[in-house]
Amino acid sequence: MEMNNESNIISDSDITMITGYEMPRKQCEALEKAGVWFIVRRDGRPCTTWTHFNYPLRHRAVPPAASEPDWGAME
Repeated sequence: MEMNNESNIISDSDITMITGYEMPRKQCEALEKAGVWFIVRRDGRPCTTWTHFNYPLRHRAVPPAASEPDWGAME
C-alpha cells in the first residue's frame, strides 16, 4: 500500500485490501457505507483518491446554516 500523495488514485489491490472484498459491487457498497466518495469505472470497479478515503464526505465540516437576524428584537 503506497500512499505518496493524497491526490493519488487508490490502486485496485489497495481497494480490495481496504474493503475486504474482491467483488467490485461489494467494494462499492463498503465505500458507500463508509461515506467515501468514488466513481464507478466502466469495468464496474470503484475509483477514488486517498484524499477521499482519508477524509470521507460525512466527516468533513459542514458550514453553519445562515441565520436570520431577530427582527423582533429591533422594536
